[in-house]
Amino acid sequence: MSYSNPHVVTYKFASHDFGAGAGASSFKAPNGYSKGRILDVGLMDITETFTNATTPGYVRVGTAGDADAYAQLDCGVAAATDTYNTQNDTDAIIEADIDSTQIEVAFIAPTGGTPAGIASAFVVVAWFA
Repeated sequence: MSYSNPHVVTYKFASHDFGAGAGASSFKAPNGYSKGRILDVGLMDITETFTNATTPGYVRVGTAGDADAYAQLDCGVAAATDTYNTQNDTDAIIEADIDSTQIEVAFIAPTGGTPAGIASAFVVVAWFA
């Protein structure tokens, strides 16, 4: 696959209250593109700091059969007003190369104590024809 002249798309998802429970969304390649490479996964527009009493919240990027086939961002204690991404969790991207089928994105709630964290997740993908 040639990596010259990719079509870079940022998929930004609606604000999600991770403390209130899990959620999910998805995306597909733009028409005419067959392969992609995940460049970044993160949280933005954080309006409530994430808790991490027992387990952290996660943003998982994968398939219907493997929720974290491509990435799993540990949201740790992402702070309100910050942007939190693969600079904070440097091993979040598990398999950067993805195909053009539907990609599943799961928002996993933190556990223990008083679960909290509100943010908009995003995934940045470079698509190739």
